[in-house]
Amino acid sequence: LGLESVEHNPRATDHVEGMIELVRRLESAGLTYERDGSIYFAIGRFPGYGRLIDLDPSELKPGERVEGDEEYSKDNPCDFVLWKGGARDVEGEVAVWDSPWGSGRPGWHLECSAMAMEFLGEELDIHTGGVDNIFPHHVNEMAQSEAVTGKSFARYWLHAAHLLVDGGKMSKSLGNFHTVASLVERGARPSAIRYLLLSAHYRTQLNFTLDGLAAADRTVERLSEFKKRLQAVTGSSARTSSNGETRKTVDVWKAAFHHAMDEDLGVSGALGATFDLVREGNAALDEDRLDQSDAELFLDALDRFDAVFGVLVLRDREDRAVDPDLAAWVEDRIQARAQARIDRDFTAADAIRGELDERGIVLEDTASETRWKLRQDADLEASDPAGGRS
Repeated sequence: LGLESVEHNPRATDHVEGMIELVRRLESAGLTYERDGSIYFAIGRFPGYGRLIDLDPSELKPGERVEGDEEYSKDNPCDFVLWKGGARDVEGEVAVWDSPWGSGRPGWHLECSAMAMEFLGEELDIHTGGVDNIFPHHVNEMAQSEAVTGKSFARYWLHAAHLLVDGGKMSKSLGNFHTVASLVERGARPSAIRYLLLSAHYRTQLNFTLDGLAAADRTVERLSEFKKRLQAVTGSSARTSSNGETRKTVDVWKAAFHHAMDEDLGVSGALGATFDLVREGNAALDEDRLDQSDAELFLDALDRFDAVFGVLVLRDREDRAVDPDLAAWVEDRIQARAQARIDRDFTAADAIRGELDERGIVLEDTASETRWKLRQDADLEASDPAGGRS
């Protein structure tokens, strides 16, 4: 999907010493207490508890919290565990480590704070997660981190809504879940998958359907075709001075795009502005109103768009990933068709186009060349250039 590799893939079990040190710092600050070998964070002693969601700790009810430590004794049922110690036979065989408070293991909130601060520092720029992580996990993570450092743990918190599939919850038990690999095996292109997932605001539930995926593919293709039309102008036009109208159009897009994305990543507004740009650009191309400089301004706008959405670079890569034997065969047939048209043998030219169409090859004739692409629903992977099956 064009994702960057992460810099670190830490395992919690490799960072237990850092977690123990974090508990000791909280202990020194007077924000913890011990019960039966376990260490708890006393939320009533930290004034900033619940700030993430404007939560008043006094209004918390014990039944609203699911901590996994209900069997442990606590001063306040709403306090959360930092270090789970003592005998826990009911939990079966679990990994334990030595600590100043005896053998035990870290609480699950603690792990995130310790590793995040080790690799990213005491103040994060952006902290993300699903909406189900907000409370209690992120509330507790924020409290224990800020209690130790005295600094704001994250400048921005982004919580994503859950994905729906065909209008329902995605679940293995229901058999309605998809993986990227399974979608690609069905013929979906990664650029379309990426576009569909990015097309909805992160706080809005996206209903993932195969029809929606097909529509996303068509949308990316529309953007890609616009880019190719512009590239054809930059490669063939002799005119090099912009008419001024294009710069105004691009500047309007740039302002609208940036404004939308600066408003809590407003992708709907950003995409709407982009398709206004594409519509105006295509109209200008149809009317032959663009010169080389105009086309370059539009191409620069598309590059800026793709620096955020990253779908065109994927589509370009996908378009180039064609079997070389197939590509050679297609180019040969295009040349034969061109010669037939020169000879005014239009029956032969139409027959060649039909032959290509049967193989899933779509032709587009322009003033300077004939371009081709694979039709998305074409079953070409198992075919050889001569039309047989491998």
